[in-house]
Amino acid sequence: SYQAEKIYNLTIMKKEYRKKITSIYNNIPIIMALFITSLFLFINIANAQIEGRSSNPSPKMENSKNNPSANPKNRTNAGEEIDKLKNEIEILKKKIDQISALEIGGFFDVSISNYKNKPNIFAIGDFELDIRHVYKENLQVAAALVFHEGAELKVGFIDYHIFGSAISPRGRLFEDDGLHIQIGKFDVPFGNDWQNYPSINRISVTPPLTTEMVMEGGYNDEGIRILFNLVSINATIFMLDGIEEKYSYGGNSFGGRIGLTPFNNPYMLSQRSIPVFEMGFSYIHDIDSSGYIAERVYAFDFESKIDPMILRGEYYYRDKSAGIIFDGYHITCAFDFKNLFSFPLIFFCRYDHFKMENYVPDSDNDIIPTEDSDKNDDKLSRITAGVNINISDISFLKLEYQHFIQTYEDYRKDAYYSEYLYYIQLVITF
Repeated sequence: SYQAEKIYNLTIMKKEYRKKITSIYNNIPIIMALFITSLFLFINIANAQIEGRSSNPSPKMENSKNNPSANPKNRTNAGEEIDKLKNEIEILKKKIDQISALEIGGFFDVSISNYKNKPNIFAIGDFELDIRHVYKENLQVAAALVFHEGAELKVGFIDYHIFGSAISPRGRLFEDDGLHIQIGKFDVPFGNDWQNYPSINRISVTPPLTTEMVMEGGYNDEGIRILFNLVSINATIFMLDGIEEKYSYGGNSFGGRIGLTPFNNPYMLSQRSIPVFEMGFSYIHDIDSSGYIAERVYAFDFESKIDPMILRGEYYYRDKSAGIIFDGYHITCAFDFKNLFSFPLIFFCRYDHFKMENYVPDSDNDIIPTEDSDKNDDKLSRITAGVNINISDISFLKLEYQHFIQTYEDYRKDAYYSEYLYYIQLVITF
């Protein structure tokens, strides 16, 4: 009778665990489950189904005929059934722990603007789903799936950290000191604006010209990288498919970034924010399929936050061996009213400049400027100002104004060109 009651209780417990797993899965979108299963093969989480039993043994038995446990032979079978149920319950517990360890978050944005005087002023931005899972302490998988006129895997990598903790898929990477080896697809650490590609991380609505024009929207690529952060030094070394891969040059890109934070460690878990002061140097060396230099890209950046004042800047120089040089810079200043008046508003102002120069390389790859290289019609400069309002830490309202001070002819030829631009953006997090 005791064994029969124990079997009955364990069976009920097993059903409850199955229901719990089923309930968890019902709260996760189907596309997310399929994506995680296909991307991370080693996370083998099967959909649990509740199996009904044709009959439940009664905990109370009147005689030995109706009580199988009264028979010694049946007692042995009952013990085996109890052990089997205990093992199944342990497996179900582990599955629940695996699901619970999966961190899921994201954001989306909606904006209104007179961008290039287009008649449709409303725009739905990216809907991003960030996923992170730590497996056996030192192994992590992370991904960022972006939906915008289709689905795109923006970030997806496997991370092995020799020491340190888990790392975020995008934005500022380190939460503490660490040494990481990653393989997959990621935002390439170059300059400092790569930390602000997602709208949730950017103070302003639009990126600076260094990202928009010099890096042609930002650099995201597949490859392998090593990340290192210790006290006041952080560094990244990477090998990638190639910054010019989309132009069919082939080959690969090699490079890295080193950053110095002499006054503090900005990547502590309690303050994953702008550092007191950081300066960095970045370099990308791209070669074509024949092993010749396709282009070289340099960047110098700095960033600082002292009480309410935020200061950030970058200078980029990009030399394409095909005969084009891009260079540009921006200086961004911001004032965080939350630090002084507990009002969640940031005022920002940015000046940025971009120049494009054509040249004809000689046999020694020295630059021979063209006749038009000194003209002003290959330059852009603009001023951007606005406010960023934090609404309950789950959404942000941004208002931005842009004025082009200097433009070049081809840029002005666009039918939708506008000297003055206005933006309103609402970012929602979850």
